[in-house]
Amino acid sequence: MPTIKEAQKMVRDLEHEKGFSNTISDKIIWMAEELGELCHAYKHNDTKKMAEEAVDVFFFVASVLEKLGADGDQIFEEKLRRNHSRLAVANGREQHFDSK
Repeated sequence: MPTIKEAQKMVRDLEHEKGFSNTISDKIIWMAEELGELCHAYKHNDTKKMAEEAVDVFFFVASVLEKLGADGDQIFEEKLRRNHSRLAVANGREQHFDSK
C-alpha cells in the first residue's frame, strides 16, 4: 500500500506521462468537478461510482500537495494530531473542529 507521499509521486509521474496541465488552479477546479461527481453518485446511491470519484478527488489532492512541494504524510500526521487536540463541534448536520 503506497503512502500519501508515494501516491503524490505516482500521480505526478502519470500526469507527466499524459501531458496534463501543471497549474494548481486547474487542479483545484478539476478537483471541485470530481467532488461534484462524487455528490452526484451519492445522490443516486451508487456506491461503486462514489468510491471511484472519491479516488479521483484524492488524485487531485495528491497532485496539489505535490505541486506545493508538501510531504503529504507529514501534513496528514500533523493535521490529525492537531484535530485530536481540538474540540469537535456537531450542530445538526454541520461538523467541524474548533480550538479549545
